Amino acid sequence: MEYIKVGQIINTHGNKGGLKIYPLTDDVKRFFELKKVHIKISEVYSIFTLETVKLNKDLVILTLEEISDMNEAEKLKNHYLEIPIDEVRPLPEGSFYIFQLVGLEVYEGDKYLGKIKDVLKPGANDLFVVETSENKEIYLPALKSVITRIDFDCKRVEVKIPLGLFD
Repeated sequence: MEYIKVGQIINTHGNKGGLKIYPLTDDVKRFFELKKVHIKISEVYSIFTLETVKLNKDLVILTLEEISDMNEAEKLKNHYLEIPIDEVRPLPEGSFYIFQLVGLEVYEGDKYLGKIKDVLKPGANDLFVVETSENKEIYLPALKSVITRIDFDCKRVEVKIPLGLFD
């Protein structure tokens, strides 16, 4: 089974096993809908049941039924909360999850540019981080005028580089 990371445990919260989570989702309210999460510990996934969920600034504070004190919570620090990939919410047409884009090959016509390594969200529009075969990075704005086609079946992204982008 494949999993997708939805948050990273960055610290404990309180002495009863609470956890501070850095969300890896655009919609932090998604945590209120979760019943269970998977945490990979020593290469094995364990299932945990969410007990409480609170929002605190940019973080999510939650408790898990199976964790009852700070010492147990401490052991989970830096681990990721994951859900099965088939539990991700459907997105509107033309929208994609970052995990769907990472690894796709990028071409301008017949010219291979590299593979998508990451997607950044710096402001007005996302940036596709493309790693070239020379291990350099190209930053492509996620605009319809630049990203002309995404073909998940062929694992290919077609782009049209605007004049002056790399000058």
